[in-house]
Amino acid sequence: PTDRPSMRCALILGCVSVASSLSSRSVPSKVRLLSSGHATHRPVMVLAELQEEVQLLRAELIRKDAIIKGLLSTLETTAITTDGASAPSSTPLQDLCQISKEACDAVTPMLRAFYEKISDQRHGGSSKLKSDATYFTIADGIVQHMFIKHLFAGNKFAQIVGEEDESVINILEKPYTVDDLTVPDEFNSIIAATLKEIDQLSARIDPNLYKTMTVFVDPIDGTREFATAQGEYVTILIGYNDAVGHPAAGIMYRPLTSPVTWAAGAASEEVVMGLLDYADPPVPNGMLITDGQVSPFIVDLIDELGYERVSSVAS
Repeated sequence: PTDRPSMRCALILGCVSVASSLSSRSVPSKVRLLSSGHATHRPVMVLAELQEEVQLLRAELIRKDAIIKGLLSTLETTAITTDGASAPSSTPLQDLCQISKEACDAVTPMLRAFYEKISDQRHGGSSKLKSDATYFTIADGIVQHMFIKHLFAGNKFAQIVGEEDESVINILEKPYTVDDLTVPDEFNSIIAATLKEIDQLSARIDPNLYKTMTVFVDPIDGTREFATAQGEYVTILIGYNDAVGHPAAGIMYRPLTSPVTWAAGAASEEVVMGLLDYADPPVPNGMLITDGQVSPFIVDLIDELGYERVSSVAS
């Protein structure tokens, strides 16, 4: 074609033909019409370039599609939710890890309220309690009570083991109490709201799937850190053993970091979930150890493997 509109129309027809046969390097018959007549070389060259660009774009789309599928697969595997709703899951232990994580989420605002009161008291704020350790005792007792007597209640598990099994907790009738300690009224509303969330989560635990399992609960690991305003080292620990006592699943959750950091999983179902903070710079050959006394066996093991000791700063 000699006029511009006709040439543009021919180019469009040529592009459509190229797009319909992406795998072919040959120029379609309609495009070959451009070879007849005067001034034919440039249009044919343009179409060849367009064909090459289409091939490149196709390869890029395939690459990005693979990336998107990988991301969706990761999200589906971890089943992490951000709106408090249960993520769909096909495995029992994955469900249990998800519910455990949401239970930790539920008690976190209440724990922060007690923890911030300790900080306020250290900066001259008034308090109806005698010491920072008292706040810890109340928080520790209430969280364990909510987990053992509410979240895991109803004969859903073979056994439930807590750190403080002898405490007497009352969070159903006011004034709330933990043993002989009376909970200040300012915490009543957040305790009641938290308990409601825990009861709702309990209803999601299948009453038949976990009857041979044992639950272990350490509601606040890090007594000294909680009572001395070092909350970044405080951890909620929940573990699950199978019928013969082998570890089956669990979660480690730090409620007082910003954002909260946590890790959960179940090896038998290849479940890996969490949000972690990483060392800066990374320590690829590090072994996390207590900042207390390390056993000679661990010392020898670290030396033999050529690892570097990384203190947890949490004992």
